[in-house]
Amino acid sequence: MLTRELAIVLRARVTWLIAALAALLCGHSFVLAVDLYTAGSRSVAASTLMAREFDPLLGIVRPLLGGVYIAASLLLPLLVARPLAVEKERKSLRVLLLQCAAPGRVVLSKFLAALCGASVLLLGPLVLLLVWSAAGGHLALAETTTALLGHALYLLLVTALATAAAAWTATVAQAAVVTLLLVLFSWAVDAAEGFAALAWLGRAADWSVTTHLGACEHGTLAAGDCLFLLVASVAALGAALVGVRFDWPPRTRALWLLMIAAAALLGLRAAARQPLALDVTELHRGSLPPAAVQAITSLRGPVSVTVYLDRDDARRRQMELDVLAKLRLARPDVEVLYPLDDAPHATESAHDEGYGRTILRVGASSRATFSASRKELITVLFEAAGRPLPDWSQPEYPGYPLIIEGRRRSVILFLSYVLLPGLFMAAGWLLCHGPTSR
Repeated sequence: MLTRELAIVLRARVTWLIAALAALLCGHSFVLAVDLYTAGSRSVAASTLMAREFDPLLGIVRPLLGGVYIAASLLLPLLVARPLAVEKERKSLRVLLLQCAAPGRVVLSKFLAALCGASVLLLGPLVLLLVWSAAGGHLALAETTTALLGHALYLLLVTALATAAAAWTATVAQAAVVTLLLVLFSWAVDAAEGFAALAWLGRAADWSVTTHLGACEHGTLAAGDCLFLLVASVAALGAALVGVRFDWPPRTRALWLLMIAAAALLGLRAAARQPLALDVTELHRGSLPPAAVQAITSLRGPVSVTVYLDRDDARRRQMELDVLAKLRLARPDVEVLYPLDDAPHATESAHDEGYGRTILRVGASSRATFSASRKELITVLFEAAGRPLPDWSQPEYPGYPLIIEGRRRSVILFLSYVLLPGLFMAAGWLLCHGPTSR
């Protein structure tokens, strides 16, 4: 059965058209990232200190995978909803289910075939990363693999959501639209971070897919984020299995769907609370200095941080990325509180004198500061613990500036805009029109 489903996916024109468009989108992101990286590298040719800021993970890998994210969000639903939805559209699903007498096998086969089609979207980025390496660019294996893993899990989730949508709708178009709406809801939650008018959506930030992709893109392998995407995918597959059970009465199907939704909510909440995370960046540059990490781990008593900053304050975003994320790596049980998030309305025009302060507690002792500096906040944390700041030295990340111009840039342009999309189109033409397709 899986061979039949793979033929439906891989011998469809839409599969390779979407693969070519995704490759073109990723190639465009790659070219823009390389040009910006080159422009910055020219300005630091004589400055060793500034060269340390050139990080290929953030400068090349993350923008490239941003193209994968857009393609997976907007184009992939048209591909991965098709294996199951086309059977319903042609009125052949019931016959297939009766013939196999195993609904779970049918759904799983179609899901695996759709996932195989979705994995084609990762081929383009892999080729472009090899091109970057061949051009002299630096890539650290562990952190690059972690970033790719995060987006592979996102492809898994979109495929599962599309399969569930296809099980509950009647046509390919309806399934694709439902999947797109689910993706757009996640985007709306992301928009709440920067707009006070959408602050009411801020409470749903933990349910945003982008939130759980951010750690992987920064070289942090977080168990909670990976489990969140896996649990959501399994729940979607469960909903798909219920959706194809036409032999069940509507009340039974609704009851099972509610049970799956309740179990999914509990599982997602439990997954999001998993504190285990591992910094896999080169030289552990995503963590605090080694001596500070060891000292923070040895602190006795609960550790908490209370931040009096609005959700759309740029200082809060900086603190989350530069301080709190690294503090969680050293101390997974740290509690971070944002009291202003509980305000019933936006408070931008009603800030009191205490706005902007951060209170750090260790056990029963606490200290406050208005600084958002990483070193200052950690210093205040140790003051609350009655201990001096440990050695702040950290292995120096050398940075990898690279100037790509002339013939090398022309080759990258040709590969990104012509050769890579053309190869996908050629593969699609051969599979759809060759002897094996007949």
